[in-house]
Amino acid sequence: MHIKLPIIGSVFCCSFLLAHIARVGKGSLSLVGAALLVAGCAYNPDIRLEQNHIGGLTSKDHQAYIACIKRDIKNGTQAFTVEDSGKVNLFIGSADPATATGLVEVLKINGRGVYSVYQRHAWADKGKLINVAQRCSRD
Repeated sequence: MHIKLPIIGSVFCCSFLLAHIARVGKGSLSLVGAALLVAGCAYNPDIRLEQNHIGGLTSKDHQAYIACIKRDIKNGTQAFTVEDSGKVNLFIGSADPATATGLVEVLKINGRGVYSVYQRHAWADKGKLINVAQRCSRD
């Protein structure tokens, strides 16, 4: 049985089980490790399921919007553009959604550019990718 817990529940679950390890001792490490997996304490790796995300509209075409974002992210940050069925995905850090630190998706709906931005650990840099994506949508 696999129980999916929200992030807060997962953090509580993992904290509870780690505290249990400290109380019981080293002998129960494998039992607690199995309990972590069964309880769903590992986060879902797909960045599209991140809680730090926002979406909106842009009048820019896909390429201009993505170029604006690439211009404003840190130098040396890897960015990977993937086009698929009229949608452009800009992955930050890795082209794999499980390990990417950020993702910007943009597509046309009824002639308007619609974007979604996902950022893992947005608290670390105060949501810089999210802020850049919003600013680029307006410029």
